[in-house]
Parts: sequence; C-alpha cells; structure tokens
Amino acid sequence: MNAGWIIFGICILFVLGAALPLIRDHRADKDPPLPRKETLRDWRNEK
Repeated sequence: MNAGWIIFGICILFVLGAALPLIRDHRADKDPPLPRKETLRDWRNEK
C-alpha cells in the first residue's frame, strides 16, 4: 500500500505540473509582444 501512495503522489504532481502553466496568465505581467517583421510581401495584390 505504501508504493500505491507514492505512485498516487507522483501522478498528482505530474497533473499539477502540467496544469499550472495553463491556469496562470503569463501575459498579464509582461510587455505586449513586438509586431512581427514582414518577411514575405504579397506581390499578387500590388499594382
């Protein structure tokens, strides 16, 4: 039974570790992202 509790604890830690980044809002305290540079221009619509 002791091994069962160890496995259960490892599973809980794994699930919490995977869920915390999804729960927290990392973008709230950071600067807004910089706009992307234009790498390919759309030559089809140019006249």
